[in-house]
Amino acid sequence: MSVLSNCFPLGLGTSRLPIKSAKDTEGIEKSSQLILKALDFGVNYIDTSYPYSGGGAHLALKHAFEQTEKPYTVTVKVIHQSDKTADEARRRVERQFKSLGIDRAAFFVCWCITSYKQFLEIMNKGGVYEGALKLKDEGIIDHICCSLHASMKDSIKIIESGVFAAATISFNFTNAIQTIPILDTAVKHNVDVAIMNPLGGGGIVQNPGFFSFVQANNESVAASALRFAYSHSAVKVVLSGLNNDNELEENHEALTNKTKELDSERLVRVMSGVKSIDGFCVNCHYCNSCHVGIPVSELMSKRNRLLFGSISNQDYRRTNLELNQNIYLFQGQAGEEGSGEWFPESSVNPCIRCGQCETKCTQKLKIIESIDDIYNRTDQCGFSIKARRNRLQELLFEKDYKKVGLYPKDRFADMVMKLYERFFGTPDFEWVTFNSDSSMWGRVIDGLKVDAPHDILLIRPDIIIVCNYTYETEIYNDLKKYEADGIKIVKLHREADVPWVF
Repeated sequence: MSVLSNCFPLGLGTSRLPIKSAKDTEGIEKSSQLILKALDFGVNYIDTSYPYSGGGAHLALKHAFEQTEKPYTVTVKVIHQSDKTADEARRRVERQFKSLGIDRAAFFVCWCITSYKQFLEIMNKGGVYEGALKLKDEGIIDHICCSLHASMKDSIKIIESGVFAAATISFNFTNAIQTIPILDTAVKHNVDVAIMNPLGGGGIVQNPGFFSFVQANNESVAASALRFAYSHSAVKVVLSGLNNDNELEENHEALTNKTKELDSERLVRVMSGVKSIDGFCVNCHYCNSCHVGIPVSELMSKRNRLLFGSISNQDYRRTNLELNQNIYLFQGQAGEEGSGEWFPESSVNPCIRCGQCETKCTQKLKIIESIDDIYNRTDQCGFSIKARRNRLQELLFEKDYKKVGLYPKDRFADMVMKLYERFFGTPDFEWVTFNSDSSMWGRVIDGLKVDAPHDILLIRPDIIIVCNYTYETEIYNDLKKYEADGIKIVKLHREADVPWVF
């Protein structure tokens, strides 16, 4: 039986509720009312996690749950980069139960799996999946699911493993050529799918003229995009990150009102329009087998993302158009070995301009020019192994520091420590980590104790690196006061950098 069969087609995403921070009581109240309205509409699948909406999503959900008897299902998420063992997975789930005011959940999600290698680590004895099985055996969770951010090849292998009842996958018509084979595999293996990013992170609705070909009859582009995402038979839930009542009402209407166009007809019609876009790579792979090893097909497929005009990035709160384009272009688990994503050694373009790829291209694309542009962008935004090495050398190498603080203790901090040791060997200083999440205070993670921010002056690191990307400005401004006490405060990312971890 389908594990999402009883779910309303519109799912509630909680990553962009109108909440500024966990202390934003007005935003939390406004969001709880939006959640209640969604539940009244019949929405019953809620996708959430502890850092969503500035850390306030759980507070808004708890407040809403206390005011309603409407049925709902909710996700609890464990990410392997932070919680690697069965016991750590259990503790993470218990903390989420507490913050949500619940004692069980329908869906345990192995969150943000970026590669098949990482999947195997999750499946290790004593690992996250074993912890999920124990919770299921105890009746604390109902279904073990995953969210996939891996390559097409790796995502297909993970689904074929048969260990997950459902998967959350990014799907919209701008990435459909790469994603439809994953969805087809899900159908074959009876894995239900919830869709994230059906509106392409906002880029689709911001370019209605460019994307008018997706519309049928008098639909809006947003409604057409949502209906397209729901048109594949694997898809049972389409997640929408709601910010206001108007978005809720429009999205609800799009997924509940019947249209004359059959789902199968919509899928064929829209994909035909996508393939006709000037400069669009259809991912036929004929351009591969580059003499110098450039993954041409992968890069040209990524470059499709730049064809669609203005791009916003609500997840990372950046306003610079070129930076948002670069984030969108390079989105993947940057710098993570085995991630399946392209991550160059340096920004030096190895292309010898032989023209073989362009000769083979069925769409007659300007591949050499496009590859030039991609490598230029890697230089602008620090997207290379060499750029990461140079940044860590600039910040930490041979500085005579005794203690180096990382704030917050998260995947970015883990990446900093991992890369430093890879580039420079065992550090001649002590790592110390801090986090504002009180549930982490005193815990030892990967051999390092996590300390509270109010212990900074007690521990007195020589430098604190702000590792977070989305909220780096707020964290940096909050920590600047410690410079008066001789503690240097710096940001990991330069102004034009894309995130070190996506």
